[in-house]
Amino acid sequence: MAALPSDSGGMPVPAVRVRHPRTSRRSAVLAGSLRATAKPVVTLWSYAPSLVRLSRVMDTGADRLRLPEGTAVDRVQLGPCDGEWIRAPRCRPDAAVLYLHGGALISCSLASHRRLVAATSRVCRAPALNVGFRMLPVVTLDDMVSDCMAGYRWLLDRGYSGEQISIVGDSAGGLLTFLLVLALRDEGLPMPAAIASMSPLLDLGIERKQASPYHERCDVFTVRACRTLNTFVAAVDRAHERYGARLSPIDCDLHGLPPVLLQVGSHEILRPEIEEMADRLAEADVPVTLDIWKGQVHVFQAAASWLPEAQQALRTLGQFVLHPPPVG
Repeated sequence: MAALPSDSGGMPVPAVRVRHPRTSRRSAVLAGSLRATAKPVVTLWSYAPSLVRLSRVMDTGADRLRLPEGTAVDRVQLGPCDGEWIRAPRCRPDAAVLYLHGGALISCSLASHRRLVAATSRVCRAPALNVGFRMLPVVTLDDMVSDCMAGYRWLLDRGYSGEQISIVGDSAGGLLTFLLVLALRDEGLPMPAAIASMSPLLDLGIERKQASPYHERCDVFTVRACRTLNTFVAAVDRAHERYGARLSPIDCDLHGLPPVLLQVGSHEILRPEIEEMADRLAEADVPVTLDIWKGQVHVFQAAASWLPEAQQALRTLGQFVLHPPPVG
């Protein structure tokens, strides 16, 4: 992937920025509970990355969660990894979603994100392929992108055209989303109709996190945790004899990408790089909408079963996928 040109030229249309107010007390309760539970766990992991195996406990609990009535789930094989074909009621026959889950590239699974993928299928009115890509440290980031590519090719093989596919990802799944689409572009494969990303990780580096005015206010992540992930990715690369610096999506040439929706909470540590990504996409003539949700936590959309703002954010995402802005 090429680095972003220093001079994109022309007069690009600026990114569309939409600010959403906090409308419920529940969002404050969620933020407080994550500060008291998830943030300490993430901080502990930053001191002992081997504790990633504890995430399997969360997956066991997620397997027992009930899905909305009428949701169908079928297991599929995607080359070296598994996937789930998830269909909400009343899906369109001529559209599909490729879903790439978050988890800092090291945790979460098909089970942990099954409810969120089902909700995404419902608002997009399209079946969704939930990709169970392999993760660090078993494979490198390149292998993870290859697994995501296998999911995209599976949809193409089922008869969907690129224009009928949208890619949705959250957190580190947002990183994989952009790396996948850049690979599709560079390999000359059909491009998807739209990209929608919830609180995406767009830069594996640490400098932007250190400079973020929200690094102390973020309800989940710390600068130390982000540094540990950066170090862990590099260590896995060395273990697999993969050498050379990695280029994050935010520093790539973004020309030729489909319309993009970015959603982020107002005081996430990732907010500045997501705002910068929106500007760089616009400079590359990519239609981009940035939704900033006041007081919301990292991937708050996962709480859509009881959080009004999450329900609204998913509806917005669904409308974007259903009616993406025109390119050019």
